[in-house]
Amino acid sequence: MKWQQRIRVATGLSCWQIMLHLLVVALLVMGWMSNAMVRVGLGLCALYAITLVLMLAFQRFQDGWRRELCEFLEEMTTTWYFGAALIAIWLLSKVIHNNVLLALAGLAVLAGPALFTLLIKDRRRSGDIASKHSVRR
Repeated sequence: MKWQQRIRVATGLSCWQIMLHLLVVALLVMGWMSNAMVRVGLGLCALYAITLVLMLAFQRFQDGWRRELCEFLEEMTTTWYFGAALIAIWLLSKVIHNNVLLALAGLAVLAGPALFTLLIKDRRRSGDIASKHSVRR
């Protein structure tokens, strides 16, 4: 077994994903040391937004290198989502000083996509069951 495969099995992440995490941590430490955390946080959130928009733009392609790029961007956005959400909440805490509003924003940012996905899946399942199974009377 190659060392990359051993790392993948042990961590669940590929080597490039681990390197991206280390790069983000290094940027955050450098921003903290130079008192530029807000600028670094805004830059990381902007980079995440650009990656997300590119993923959505390339998602409609079903073949070739564009599909591979879309899959790469999709892995990158899912890997970075939690970190970007925490940075966004921290940036909001610089502007919003009400703890209840911050808690609601944090809940929306962190649990919102999961709840949205579950609701969409339930809606799709309920429509599929009715069309696949006949109702006996």
